[in-house]
Amino acid sequence: MSTKKLIVILGATGNQGGSVAQAFLQEPEWRVRAVTRNPSSAKAQALAAYGVEVVQGDLDSPSTLSLAFENANAIFAVSDFWGLYGDPANAAKAKDQPLNVWAANYETEQLKGVIDAAAKVPTLERFVLSSLSNATKWSKGKYTQVYHFDSKAKAEEYGRKTYPELWKKTSVFQAGFFLSNFVSNPIMQPQITANGVAQFVGHLDPDLKLPFIAAEEDTGLIVRALVKEPAGKNVIGYREWSSLRGLSEAFTEATGVKAECIMLNKGESNIPLPPDLDREMEDNWSYCNEFGYEGRDDPTIVHPKDLDSVPRLDNMVNYFKKQDWSKVLAQDK
Repeated sequence: MSTKKLIVILGATGNQGGSVAQAFLQEPEWRVRAVTRNPSSAKAQALAAYGVEVVQGDLDSPSTLSLAFENANAIFAVSDFWGLYGDPANAAKAKDQPLNVWAANYETEQLKGVIDAAAKVPTLERFVLSSLSNATKWSKGKYTQVYHFDSKAKAEEYGRKTYPELWKKTSVFQAGFFLSNFVSNPIMQPQITANGVAQFVGHLDPDLKLPFIAAEEDTGLIVRALVKEPAGKNVIGYREWSSLRGLSEAFTEATGVKAECIMLNKGESNIPLPPDLDREMEDNWSYCNEFGYEGRDDPTIVHPKDLDSVPRLDNMVNYFKKQDWSKVLAQDK
């Protein structure tokens, strides 16, 4: 009997990593190892109950990754800018710089540590890095404050320059615009008017084409394809390439609630944000509107349909049908 291959997954208790774990649990020729800061957490124990090998590892301590990556044939690496930014314990660490700048720089260093460790694994055949487009580069320096994009792109560039042999085994997965944002993120949730219309309010052009993804469902299917086929792919991950107007129509079909898109003018806001984040999100929306979420001038971008084994992904309507909209749709929320 042949020995099963091993995939090691960072962030396996989160949306992207958890989806990758579930996808590879369906593959009889693969075994799954989840790397988590706290193996005794409820989510980690749930993975263990599925047959996942759960080990301790911490992006804050790169030395812990060497043992976690031992004998890996494939590694999926993901980081969490928003977790760093939202952790109250990190506020004091920023010192004399904005918290989002600190979080971005720290995330880059975390990913560099992951890349350093992955480069030393002799059994490694495929490295898949979760990244995002380089907003500063693809906007030609016009939008320099999309820190949660550039932080990942900088680490990707570090890996490409520092470890050419590792990069021959590497593919990049760019997660599209999370559909879960419209369910749980106050910035993106629809606002219900007095006459019961759901308004999707924001700064994105309602007709701009965006890559919408259900990260907790779709990531694993796309990453599984990247692991199984030749390296060198830079895929923008999504289930539907649509617009906010198309998304609002999917919302109406799923819920029966009439919806419309409202585009705010620059400087207007539907929800107050800290000044540093307000500036970042303004750059983020402007970058997407002008240059595309994925950095449309990037010639290396490929779409899921371009992969050798095209993953079978669901649609937005079915995703919205599965969500609990009761709190979002309550007019007195």
